[in-house]
Amino acid sequence: MTAEVIRWRGGPGAGKTWQLLEDVRREVEDGRTFRDLCLMTFSRSQADDLAARLHQTVLPDVPVSAIRQRCATIDAIALRACRDAGLIVSPKEQVIQPGDPKKAGHYTAFMEAHSLAYDQGIGTGDREDLSRANLPFGNQLIAIAGYLTATMQDPEAWKTAAGALGLPAPGYAWPVPDLLRAWTDYKARQDVYEHGDYVALALREHLPPPAPVVFTDEYQDVSPLHDALIRQWIEHPDAIRVYVAGDADQSIYGFRGCSPDLFLSLPAEDRGARDGSNRPVSHRCPVRIMEVAERILRHPANVAPAPRAGQVGIFRPQSIETVAEQIEGAIQAYPGRPVFLLSRFKRHTRKIAREVAAAGIPCSGIRDPWIAPWGKAKIGRTSTSREAATVDLWTLTKGVRRCVAGGDIDPIPLDEAEALITAAVPAPRREHALVDIRSKSKRAPVRLGDVFKWTGDGRIFNALNLRPALVEQMRICIDREARRGFVIAPDLVKIDTIHSAKGLEAAVVLLHTGYLDGMIDGLVIPERQAEERRIYFVGATRAERALVLMDYGGPVCPLLQGVIA
Repeated sequence: MTAEVIRWRGGPGAGKTWQLLEDVRREVEDGRTFRDLCLMTFSRSQADDLAARLHQTVLPDVPVSAIRQRCATIDAIALRACRDAGLIVSPKEQVIQPGDPKKAGHYTAFMEAHSLAYDQGIGTGDREDLSRANLPFGNQLIAIAGYLTATMQDPEAWKTAAGALGLPAPGYAWPVPDLLRAWTDYKARQDVYEHGDYVALALREHLPPPAPVVFTDEYQDVSPLHDALIRQWIEHPDAIRVYVAGDADQSIYGFRGCSPDLFLSLPAEDRGARDGSNRPVSHRCPVRIMEVAERILRHPANVAPAPRAGQVGIFRPQSIETVAEQIEGAIQAYPGRPVFLLSRFKRHTRKIAREVAAAGIPCSGIRDPWIAPWGKAKIGRTSTSREAATVDLWTLTKGVRRCVAGGDIDPIPLDEAEALITAAVPAPRREHALVDIRSKSKRAPVRLGDVFKWTGDGRIFNALNLRPALVEQMRICIDREARRGFVIAPDLVKIDTIHSAKGLEAAVVLLHTGYLDGMIDGLVIPERQAEERRIYFVGATRAERALVLMDYGGPVCPLLQGVIA
């Protein structure tokens, strides 16, 4: 028996997830319980969002905690199947991943046994600032092994994996296939599994589908291994129906082996966009933005534009100051709405984020923990005096703003008072000061005079025990706020990679056009060019109201030249 397969196709803002939830509703109305259903998607955050929406719109009487058991990533569902089958007894001990300090021993033991350089603090997808060419060979080996597992290839295909990942992996110096097989043998002896390993185990053992009716959102992001497991479930006698939703034009994880062909080649009944016809209408992307996005893509999208004009333009700033002014203008034009500044590469993203922050514009990353110029900062003016204690820079900025503008009797929130004391009071007196201020807060509102008692009521900037660059960043921020007349919180300005913004939207998107010199020549390869076009298409279609191509720092990506006249 083969399950009925229904494929929903739709471009950005087409409501594919909403449509899947409507299909869940129909299944429930036809008598299915939530235990008969399983919803899978690409990331944990997407799965959590799916569970929340399912509770709000379809299953209000079922606790969210119970729904989360039926909404998860494909990896989590495969791991649960292995656990239920008794193949993996203790996932917390047996599942390992690079960068996890609790599991670092397995990686370091293997690397030491084979005399391989390895940095245990680096995950497979982290630290692009090392330019990948500088990754220790042991880290490269683990990344290659993960790619081969996800793409279901043998160790002999390691050069293909290294090329897809942009790794130099010196095969002349190391017997790479032998080391890859040794890593597989080591994991088997230790009875541990990386994420791809337990998905492969579920596939190899022909484990049954997680429910009679399975939904998979963002199918264009699945790896060949995920795809093989889902296809096996489709053929299982317990499966009744399988719904998949996605958009081949948004398949942007080629470095994980993902391909739009996996989504399009499923034998399924097509709904939504079909061969350029029956295109759903985007709730997000207006006409002009969609026109530019389709020029980038070089073919019509699987969605029709929203019925409004939208704005597009090219921005060629000569300095970071003009970038800051552009961001301020976007925030002022759409109050309370986020602005995204997106780049293709983490290297550019982090540099721009640092510069924007230094110009006094509060900002944050979307998913990248390395982009946090307004996040936690360690106490200490120099590297040699740095303490373990940290302070939240934005909370501190708000407290400093009150100190600059207020007087002794003005109230101040406790968290801001604590931040000021942490940053300005020396360690020997700090804990006593914090206890004092917290005690006062229980009896009456804390006032600036209570803080000045410990920090001094004079030049607060001079009292801050932080890196001078961070103090100057706050000073410039407060000065800019006074000039423009409104505050910008860090969560309103998101600076990150296009990949991090996938699935999200903003009123205004500044799409950085800068590319890496060393990668431009590779754009002559058709598959590579098609993937890059899809990546920039995803970046452009995050915009709801305005899309601005920003030529700043580095050569402009050739694929973006001429898309806006």
